[in-house]
Amino acid sequence: MKRIDSLTDVPFQVGEVVNTSISIGSLPDSTDIDIPVIIGTGVEEGPTLLLTALLHGIEIGGFDVIRRLMYEEINFKEMHGRIIAVPIVNPLALRAASRFTPQDSADLNRVFPGSASGTLSQRIAHMITDKLVKYADYVVDYHSCNPPSEVFTIVDAGGSAKVQETSWEMARAFGAITVTPASEIQGTFSGYLSSIGKPAITPELVFSRRFDHSSKAGVIGTKNVMRYLGMVSGAAEILPDTLPFSGSLLYTAYFADTGGFVDFTKKIGDEVKKEEVFATVCNPYGTIIEEMRSPVDGIIIAFPLAGNQSVTTGDKVAYFASKK
Repeated sequence: MKRIDSLTDVPFQVGEVVNTSISIGSLPDSTDIDIPVIIGTGVEEGPTLLLTALLHGIEIGGFDVIRRLMYEEINFKEMHGRIIAVPIVNPLALRAASRFTPQDSADLNRVFPGSASGTLSQRIAHMITDKLVKYADYVVDYHSCNPPSEVFTIVDAGGSAKVQETSWEMARAFGAITVTPASEIQGTFSGYLSSIGKPAITPELVFSRRFDHSSKAGVIGTKNVMRYLGMVSGAAEILPDTLPFSGSLLYTAYFADTGGFVDFTKKIGDEVKKEEVFATVCNPYGTIIEEMRSPVDGIIIAFPLAGNQSVTTGDKVAYFASKK
């Protein structure tokens, strides 16, 4: 399989899929660090769509979506345009089954646009932005939450009015409930894309460590986006078991004030009023020591506990979607 320094080195096969890779560097034993790239080219002119997954090494759902799309779902002999798919953006975090790159303990999705001479995470980010993003007209970057969770889509708040409009139309086409962060997060891939004029969406699938039913929603949603972009034909499909797109909503996280064991009194998809109790925390003796109250009038879209149903002060407990 041929490695690439830039996409101009790859002989595109019209109507077919080509597998290649980008070299990032090497490990102490001289093992190469390669990022796999899958390129599918349609028979007609059209936009270039970049699909990325596994910026975080535990979030494997996007890999399953890309695999299904590139090898099972899309007929490239009938497609317009091109797909550049990167199923494993951060192979070292995948090996470590970690959100972070083990060599520098960095969150890859906080270091964009990266640096050609920086840490390993910064070099991965730079390689993606320098070698692949420049060819893309649109981007879908898959992530995963932790169950219980709804499938939801994130649209970055930055960029021009045109980028915002197109990104929201992509999210509408995808078909899941869609949110924008209530506060800016520095260094994200989507934030960088917005800043350079590339419309993008970030679908959040359900189970970060396993393939699950949300892979199907990811496949259907992406094909809906491709229909919106004129890459494939057919009517849009409704996502199964998913809260539908309902306009522009804000995304708010709730963090635990007190450590202990969490007992949820609400479930995913429930509507809550501001200050309404959605969970309680008890101490090791079973005494309730905190009532967790919703920070907004909105819908609970996830209880993203990273481990078991216990928390430490500062842990993420819930995500809410609310009207602006």
